[in-house]
Amino acid sequence: MSIEKKKVRMNKQRRATAKAVRVDPDIVLTVKDLTKTYTIGNSTITALNEVNLTIRKGEFIAIVGPSGSGKTTLINCLGALDFPDSGKIIYNVDAEGMGLDIMQMTNKQHKKMRLKKIGLIFQFYNLFPILTAYENVELPMVIAKKDTKLREEKVKSLLKRIGLEERMEHLPTQMSGGEQQRVTIARALVNEPLIILADEPTGELDTETTTNIMKIFLDLKNAGESILMVTHNVRIAEVADRIITLTDGEFTGEKKGGKSIEDIYK
Repeated sequence: MSIEKKKVRMNKQRRATAKAVRVDPDIVLTVKDLTKTYTIGNSTITALNEVNLTIRKGEFIAIVGPSGSGKTTLINCLGALDFPDSGKIIYNVDAEGMGLDIMQMTNKQHKKMRLKKIGLIFQFYNLFPILTAYENVELPMVIAKKDTKLREEKVKSLLKRIGLEERMEHLPTQMSGGEQQRVTIARALVNEPLIILADEPTGELDTETTTNIMKIFLDLKNAGESILMVTHNVRIAEVADRIITLTDGEFTGEKKGGKSIEDIYK
């Protein structure tokens, strides 16, 4: 049996029913000693090496680093899209101090977490091309079997909030990159998640559109949303509360952010 297959089997054996633990009610996410490796041929690559992180309610954190530093792997692990080798990823699932470690969850529980508790934003939008902006945003609520009237109210409210009230019947191909990313943001928010995980959300956008997206992020942060963004763009990272540097799978530095949009472009 290959090393990768052994890892998958061990992960499945380890993931039973997650047991609740008490956590600080003001902390949304706690990451402890998170490690992830990949085996390619006879080589083992360490993508994440004992990473530790705490995110508080209403906090905006930016993680910066070059390509290959482990940023996307981190987002995938925290978003229950990939399985770490070891460590803990504890979410305050009821927002009142009941912590659950997604490392101990089943695949079915992971799907539920992604649907209801984690808002994912991707660099390449990941919108359904045959669905309108309205339908793309509504889809997570449909899957969650939310009431039709509630869906309509929520989706229209979010599209208005991000400035796409007049574009809700447009398909992705009829929208600009910035408009598509705003739809992705609305979709991430529609089920009122505990946290937003954003993977290079401005990587494909020009400077003006990037600025507009970051203004939306700041508005969300000021409204109490918790955000973790990974980016190679150190300039836009300056608007976050904290900026953490990730190098070769390890956190190698941290500094305070909090600059205004105007200041980062001076």
